[in-house]
Amino acid sequence: MHWNARALRQAFLSYFQEKGHLQLPSDSLVPKDPSLLFTSAGMVQFKPYFLGVAQPPATRVVTVQKCLRTTDIDSVGDLSHLTFFEMLGNFSFGDYFKREAILLAWEFLTERLKVDTDRLQFTVFQDDDEAFTVWHREVGIPENRIWRLGEKTNFWPANAITEGPNGPCGPCSEIFYDTRLDTGCTNPNCGPACDCGRWLEIWNLVFMQYERSEQDGKPILTPLPKKNIDTGMGLERTAAVLMGFSSPFETDVFAPIVQRIESLAGVRYGAGEPTDTAIRLIADHIRAATFTIADGVIPQNEGRGYVLRRIIRRAILRGQRVLGFEQPFFADLVPAVVEALGDQYPEIVQRQDYITTTLRFEEERFRHTLQAGLTRLEELLADAETQQQRRLSGERVFMLYDTYGFPLELTQEIAAERGVAVDMQGFEQALEAQRQRAREASGISEKLFVQTGAALAELAQQSAAPTQFIGYEQLAGEAQVVGIIREGNLAPEAHAGETVEVVLNRTPFYAEAGGQVGDTGTLEWHGGRAQVLDTQKANDYYLHHARIVEGVLRLGEQVHAQVDAERRLDIQRNHTATHLLHAALRQVLGTHVVQAGSLVAPDRLRFDFTHPRAVSPDELERIEALVNEKLLQELEVRVYTDVPIEEARQRGAMMLFGEKYGERVRMVEIPGFSLELCGGTHLRNTVEAGLFKIVHEGSVAAGVRRIEALTGRALYQWLREREHAVRAAAERLQTPVPELPHAVERLQHQIEHLEGELEQLKQRVAAQAIESITPIEVNGVQVVAHALSGVDAKSLGAIADRLIQRGVGVAALGAAQDGKAILVVKVAPEWVQRGLHAGNLIRQLAQQVGGSGGGRPDFAQAGGKQPEKLADALAQTPRLVVEQMRT
Repeated sequence: MHWNARALRQAFLSYFQEKGHLQLPSDSLVPKDPSLLFTSAGMVQFKPYFLGVAQPPATRVVTVQKCLRTTDIDSVGDLSHLTFFEMLGNFSFGDYFKREAILLAWEFLTERLKVDTDRLQFTVFQDDDEAFTVWHREVGIPENRIWRLGEKTNFWPANAITEGPNGPCGPCSEIFYDTRLDTGCTNPNCGPACDCGRWLEIWNLVFMQYERSEQDGKPILTPLPKKNIDTGMGLERTAAVLMGFSSPFETDVFAPIVQRIESLAGVRYGAGEPTDTAIRLIADHIRAATFTIADGVIPQNEGRGYVLRRIIRRAILRGQRVLGFEQPFFADLVPAVVEALGDQYPEIVQRQDYITTTLRFEEERFRHTLQAGLTRLEELLADAETQQQRRLSGERVFMLYDTYGFPLELTQEIAAERGVAVDMQGFEQALEAQRQRAREASGISEKLFVQTGAALAELAQQSAAPTQFIGYEQLAGEAQVVGIIREGNLAPEAHAGETVEVVLNRTPFYAEAGGQVGDTGTLEWHGGRAQVLDTQKANDYYLHHARIVEGVLRLGEQVHAQVDAERRLDIQRNHTATHLLHAALRQVLGTHVVQAGSLVAPDRLRFDFTHPRAVSPDELERIEALVNEKLLQELEVRVYTDVPIEEARQRGAMMLFGEKYGERVRMVEIPGFSLELCGGTHLRNTVEAGLFKIVHEGSVAAGVRRIEALTGRALYQWLREREHAVRAAAERLQTPVPELPHAVERLQHQIEHLEGELEQLKQRVAAQAIESITPIEVNGVQVVAHALSGVDAKSLGAIADRLIQRGVGVAALGAAQDGKAILVVKVAPEWVQRGLHAGNLIRQLAQQVGGSGGGRPDFAQAGGKQPEKLADALAQTPRLVVEQMRT
């Protein structure tokens, strides 16, 4: 068979479907797990099933999951490391276990893929005799090709036995392929444990069989009642093996991208270094950037956006410095990514224009930033501390590298030209701290199975059914308490004054999701009452964050659940208005507008959307008018439940970036204007929202704008506040409200006239002050040191300038203003050349008045808290001038 990545992907899915596995779609790169920045493995979306807090759709599952990892980003550009990759995975949730997983993997590799078995070697956990026996006795692998390794490499999570965390864990077995590359390795025992680069890991089988706990500080591994299997095979690496290539970059999921880079740069892949490494790095990073943006992440300076920005900037720098791209190029690679992967991932086809626009804007912005970094480096090299030590600190070098994306080698090169050393040890320490943050953020979190607490898992094990949501149809209902969670643990009861999470078998409370905040309200039972402060959802359970007001709430209690109806209606007004706003934005600004985030609260709505520039006042007026037009047309809001996803797509329903939808969805339509997939609560008719008012528009990030708006009661309150403010202003100006703009204009003219008169008065005072001041001569320098009254800092500066123009060498002036001392020192150019320094003079003067300051050699300003000491401080000026002239 002619293998490529596409064929491998399909062969994997087909094989495991034949073995009874249900194929599920890839999850978004943005996981629902708050402990992770990105989806970094196929098992991430199945965390609730491993925990036992949700029921899987089948006990056997197979997926092809898009993944992003940045822990090894510094190695990207070599022949094997990738940031974005596809992971082929088969999973068992309490079905088959270790023996079957190993035999399935062996059969697929040898019978379906026809991999040369002589080039395969295997690792197992050092104490896992069961896995060793299956590989050796049943599969027939010689003992010298099975390696027993420790918990750092062959236990999941790594080092979990000795270091934790507590929770599900287990040994793993890895399958390695011998590339037979001549790496120059001299290790006589070269094998999968050797890091020489010869051995390529292609499949990892994780056997989730223990629950880790501790007793007296010692780890305890208790066998799980239901054992699970989690496997992961790298699509790109395995495809390269099957196709006989030395790296994934020659496979069909990279070839169009590499060819596009070659065409744009006028180079050939395979011609040698450093070109080949640059091409591989850029090809990897454009895939990562394309998919990350397609899943709703935007370049920013924190969180996921920071990781994306670093990936983009690394690629741009390598293209600029190695391949000679003087003009923006990165966005021009997006069509090649679509060609390579668009058939498998339609989201990058649908969002191609947006991805391209975002990358182009980010590159243009970065090229300006890079120039700013060069300017900042020059400033740091000229800094007095750097000049004195002839050394650029590691913290400053890392700041250039991290904030400006400025290459380390370029910093070293320019610093060497200036005769300045670079503190590499300090830089490495700062870099390692950042890498540690990246490992914690973008790898599989060690707290993955602990974050939601043991309570939900225990609840599921007690066969508590998922919470039934009845809140679309009703705002109140009878329910039974099936769980009480206090600080992550199940509790039998909760008393007055305590705040706990209450799980009900059914609820009218909407749990926060899709930007809509959770409901609040009350729970009442015989002899007690609780206030619901918020509602969240963990897997299939609704958590009512409740404060017990009176009585005792016990497990099994029958309660009356009542949503705050007025607050819910406020939320629904804003949610329906959000849909209208989204449609209006696309109609006025263009169909490139896509939702990038939202908040639907009772008091306001916030909507983030893709748009490359600020929305003009005229456009905002048109958008606002269009939304209000639809509100007042009394349009019915139609909700369609249980709609096949394909039907929704065909009808053109809007879908959110990065959102994972099931086979059947809920669709909200405002006929003739808006159609979106949405799980939130809405009005029955648009007129119920009242009016709509945009109160703010601004930038969130590159290419993303934000609108904040009001409806209903919040808008009425906002209008009342502004009406009161306008009336108060009109009363102060003694004018009718309609005449208020004219009255303000008259007042502005009066202020301008008075400010002109004040400036003339200050100039006369300055002139008089100059005439009254007599310089003294200090070692040949004409020096003025004088305290003035009735002047501000600006006037002091002007007087000092005039004194210098009259031949004064040093002018030190002070004044008291608003209970504080202000100081100004000016030094004539010829005396600057002879060693006098205004900044150093004023620093010493400021200390005398309880302050601090500094400045340039020719001019400096300062302030202090003790104006009564001005005269004494200024009297020190002649002595300080003499001291400076001596040094």
